[in-house]
Amino acid sequence: MQVFLLSLQLKDIPVIIREHLEVLGPIDHFTLAVNLLILIFSKSFATRYGELKNKNKSQARLRILNSTNLILFLIYLVAVIFEIKLGKAISQTFLVILGSYLFIHFAEALILKKYGKTKAIDSLSLTTETQTSRTLELFVSFLIVTITIVLLINIWGFEDWLQTTSVLGFLALFVFASKEYWAGDFLSGILIISQGRIERGDVIKIRDQNLTGIVLQVDSFQTIVRDLVNQHDIILPNSQLRLARVDVLKTDSNKGVREFEDFWFGYGTDSQKIKTMLEEVWQRTVEEGFISKKGGFVIANKECGDHGVRWRLAYTLKSPHKLIETGNSVRECAYVLQEKYDLELATPLTHSIKNETWEKSK
Repeated sequence: MQVFLLSLQLKDIPVIIREHLEVLGPIDHFTLAVNLLILIFSKSFATRYGELKNKNKSQARLRILNSTNLILFLIYLVAVIFEIKLGKAISQTFLVILGSYLFIHFAEALILKKYGKTKAIDSLSLTTETQTSRTLELFVSFLIVTITIVLLINIWGFEDWLQTTSVLGFLALFVFASKEYWAGDFLSGILIISQGRIERGDVIKIRDQNLTGIVLQVDSFQTIVRDLVNQHDIILPNSQLRLARVDVLKTDSNKGVREFEDFWFGYGTDSQKIKTMLEEVWQRTVEEGFISKKGGFVIANKECGDHGVRWRLAYTLKSPHKLIETGNSVRECAYVLQEKYDLELATPLTHSIKNETWEKSK
């Protein structure tokens, strides 16, 4: 008799469990599925993260992730089976936090892989953080934390906090009111960093600012550039940098970065003399080590203006960081050689009045 009752009770257990599980809604099934996925694939996620960062820290995080996730899964399962609403809210809360934790570090791994710097240390290849990766990690972490807070408010039924009369609403209103002072620079910084066209060490020209300098740092809100002329560090808002025309002196061409200098000559000047003089200017500057001989040169008539003709000598820089010294050398060589070729670099005059004509008019 006792055996029969025991077998009967064992047969009823699946039915009882099935009846309790029928109370689960779609969101509950989704929550359980996510929890199981995290529990199963947490090792692969942590291993992927460990390839880019410290392996010991990765293993420690994996143990914490597995232990916490297993406990939360059991709490959630028990709470749902016995219809404990408080337990359900608590487990969902920790599940959201756990998922956010996982997403943040998974995003960090992706960002570090793309924007980090790889170094070889004792035959080991390690990927270290850069200013770019840190900025993007901060932005992604802020976005995920914000979403997490909104989800937790909905789980606990505090939707009234999202109204403008609440503390959260006040903070949202404050952020919206101050966005003109920080949002433009911050978003511009994210765009500049993600595009990767302007990096630390690049030589850039900003014509609106009459600035030629080396990029020292690209931060979330501003970019620091060292002026090549006076060696001053210039701080530029990222929004201003994004809207301005910026010439980045780097190229994928094998010939290198091209630069030029313009010279004015009067009408009637022998064009062959001009070409010969500018070619010798190029040769002397090559000998001084400022210009790359491999890139060659181009001499061309660029403009026939009201007062004279503008000729251009285009050449290839040996080092963009020596841009100012190269231009000074080219102009100095042209100034020295003008007498040799009987040419004048002075601004041409449209009209010339002779002394004897002036005397007769008196």
